[in-house]
Amino acid sequence: MKKFKKTAALIHLWLGLISGVIITIVAFTGCIYVFEEELFNFFHQDIVYTKAAGKPLPLYILEEKAQKALPVDEKFNRVEVKSDRYAYIFSASKANKKAKSIFYLGQVAYNKDVYIDQFSGKVLGVIDLKHEFFSIVRLIHQFLLFKKPIGSFIVGSSVLLFLVIIITGFIIWLPKKLKNIRQRLTVKWNARFKRLNWDLHSTFGFYVIPFAFVIVITGLVWSFKWWELGIYKSLGTAKKPKLLREYVQSPAEHKNSLASNLALNTLIRLNKGNYKAILLNYPEDEKASMMATVQIINSGDAWRGLSYFYFNPNTGLLTDQMLHQNKPLGLKWRNSNLDIHDGGLFGWPTKILAFMAALIIATLPTTGFLIWWGKKKKKRLLN
Repeated sequence: MKKFKKTAALIHLWLGLISGVIITIVAFTGCIYVFEEELFNFFHQDIVYTKAAGKPLPLYILEEKAQKALPVDEKFNRVEVKSDRYAYIFSASKANKKAKSIFYLGQVAYNKDVYIDQFSGKVLGVIDLKHEFFSIVRLIHQFLLFKKPIGSFIVGSSVLLFLVIIITGFIIWLPKKLKNIRQRLTVKWNARFKRLNWDLHSTFGFYVIPFAFVIVITGLVWSFKWWELGIYKSLGTAKKPKLLREYVQSPAEHKNSLASNLALNTLIRLNKGNYKAILLNYPEDEKASMMATVQIINSGDAWRGLSYFYFNPNTGLLTDQMLHQNKPLGLKWRNSNLDIHDGGLFGWPTKILAFMAALIIATLPTTGFLIWWGKKKKKRLLN
């Protein structure tokens, strides 16, 4: 057992030294991003919120105003609709496919949100997400600001190493005798710095293990497709479901400028107020259906309720739908993965837990490094 723990300690040390800086950055930015929506809304109250005054204007009128708020060469491709308390958000984004930069921002041609008061038609503000604080935080968290293939590999590899660090850390933490377990579960706050640092690393590291496992397992989904597919298969879904739908235009069919307006009205009517957010996408491909996702409030289960609807892009008529209750288990998990990762699944209680867990994880590489450095310094003095 002594030899086994010594091997685990060696693995724990070197993997920690290799990945420590990246884990600190990823955990700290994740800690900030937990309350991204709440903080963004707080600092942008003048553009996020509206006062209901009658019925919202037709969507085609709001579309015209949103487009005028953007440069001529920038086109919006999505609208987000919440309750009457929130402004409509028209999103315009496009990748710069010709960019040779290794950094993510160089790959983005534009990425903007236009906030419009749906009752008055007033443009409340335009947010440039390419340089917005929380967008940058998320890009650091996911890609270290590198372009996706490079950044996700570096972050994903570091998180995989952290998974091994968690396991070896638990092995090291295990006391030789059961009577010593109380000592391992408490922090001696009045101890000298060296002992206090050890307790902070060992004790807090132990308590955060179950939360760290959840964060790691859900986080790796964005880095490695094989990991995502593995979870799909473990939940009984053989392959990743295809969410896009092709559309074949009939010869006699013509484009109707009110198609998106009809689609949105259909979504509101079908969900009868049981929705938190409606995302209606404007297809850029002529052969693609107009797809909408609806985040429902009462899903009937513990998963994040998300239903899919498909419309004829020319007429706005409903052609297909995939309701939350009819989705395979794998897709229910995938739609909920972000909420599990950042603690948003059950609201404030789980968000606070995710925040605390990420904060502790962010400190572990530093406290671990100080333990190693102290031992190294002591060894030099003895020599």
